[in-house]
Amino acid sequence: MNQPQPLWDRDVTRVFPVTGLDFRVSDDRWSFADVHSAEIDAHWAQRLRQTPNFFNGTVHLLAAYSVSAAGLLSARFVRTDFKSFLYWRESGWPDRSVMDAFGSALIVSLTGQVLLGRQRDGNLNSGLCYPPSGFIDPADVQPEGTIDIEGGVLREVREETGLGSVALRRSGGYLIAVAGPVLSIAVRFQSTLGDAELVGHCARYIADDPKSELASVLLVPSGDAPADLTMPDYARALLRELPGLKSFA
Repeated sequence: MNQPQPLWDRDVTRVFPVTGLDFRVSDDRWSFADVHSAEIDAHWAQRLRQTPNFFNGTVHLLAAYSVSAAGLLSARFVRTDFKSFLYWRESGWPDRSVMDAFGSALIVSLTGQVLLGRQRDGNLNSGLCYPPSGFIDPADVQPEGTIDIEGGVLREVREETGLGSVALRRSGGYLIAVAGPVLSIAVRFQSTLGDAELVGHCARYIADDPKSELASVLLVPSGDAPADLTMPDYARALLRELPGLKSFA
């Protein structure tokens, strides 16, 4: 049987703008999850003992993508469950025929800084700082199979920070960050709040939500993020490349 072509390389990190998205969910099965079902179940049982709040919901993995000459990013996704995704991630991403793809919100303050959240302990990305983001939810998949990335990003922003359309103005196209097995689709928003008001609004919202995934928020300059911040590679790459991407402004 022919092996699928690798979709990503561990040593490749790149950022590029695109003008539009055409994302669709297929009915294909993820063969890796089928082949490793016993190992996945054993790993899941162990992880539940360590982190009982984990939920085995639906996860959409990127299975193919291309960018047209006009800048349209087209992609095909397959459905799996969180326990299979978690096993793949925590066993070192052994299957390179899929990627962890999700939407991110680049919220830019009035002084040009970018809003990051620091995830609370006990969650998948505990302690990491990154732009508000999350898995593609089944609610983001339309009846015809297309994926509403922007709608999903706005939902995550509201859930994590309490910010809504009144405080945010959509700006620019999309910025794609590829870092090994991860592909982030960043949607840029310009905040209409002052810096202190922006951080204060989010901090109050987080404090009022005992189940919040975020422990805190912070503003950092676009460009090279502070070296002492613990960030995923894709998030640091987004910030590093943002000032030079005039077409994304």
